[in-house]
Amino acid sequence: MLRRPLRPLAAVALAAAFAVSSGTLGAASPSRKSPFVQIVGEGVVATAPKEKTHKNGRRFLEFDVTLSTARMAADQPAGADRSLTIDTKGRVHVVHDLSCGGAAIALAVGERIEIGGEYVHVPKGGDLIHFTHPADGTCGRGGAHPTGFLRRIVTTTPTPHALTTPRPGTLVPDQPVTGPAATGKPYEAILAAKERGVSNAELKARVEREGVAYSLTTPEIQKLRAAGVSGDVIEAMMRSGRTPSPAAAATTPTLR
Repeated sequence: MLRRPLRPLAAVALAAAFAVSSGTLGAASPSRKSPFVQIVGEGVVATAPKEKTHKNGRRFLEFDVTLSTARMAADQPAGADRSLTIDTKGRVHVVHDLSCGGAAIALAVGERIEIGGEYVHVPKGGDLIHFTHPADGTCGRGGAHPTGFLRRIVTTTPTPHALTTPRPGTLVPDQPVTGPAATGKPYEAILAAKERGVSNAELKARVEREGVAYSLTTPEIQKLRAAGVSGDVIEAMMRSGRTPSPAAAATTPTLR
């Protein structure tokens, strides 16, 4: 026969479950009761970010986001559920730990972000993303979870020429190669870097610095876009290592 003194244990378990769903547990000991998976994605800030101090004394930046894209990260924590469905229609709560290496970031409703972290499916609703900070041992044990990130996507205003230039059709015009010839499939290095969470700004700087002739085909461009590589990075790849002829320059569209 159960005795009444056992009831406080149930209360403790319930409190622990609530703490996990609200992101208040330490980075070194996340709950493994709710399904989770490491993701990389982009989205739009849906609610005004607010800084909160939890009962454990740590500071968090919390807000809701609507994910526009989300994919499984290459690096997964132990016990991750790779079959987990990611919500890209409703709102997902972000719990960004400012006390455990998470960089302070100013965000406003409507701004686009890049995010990497652990997506947790809470059975009773209210999916969340946490561990959006480096796994460097700032809190808990270093490497206890894959490294995450939270970055604002800076957009540029297109020029009048770009606004009137038709989008690419089914074929990309040939461009004569005058720079160093590339071997294999060099675009795959950019694709892999994007999968690791490298920002589009960093990718563009790399392309312009290395000067590799990528010789992109239409299927390769489609793969880059599907992975989240921005149009200005793809355009830089098409220019890289090449000097377009006047005719090619006049017909090459600007990718956005």
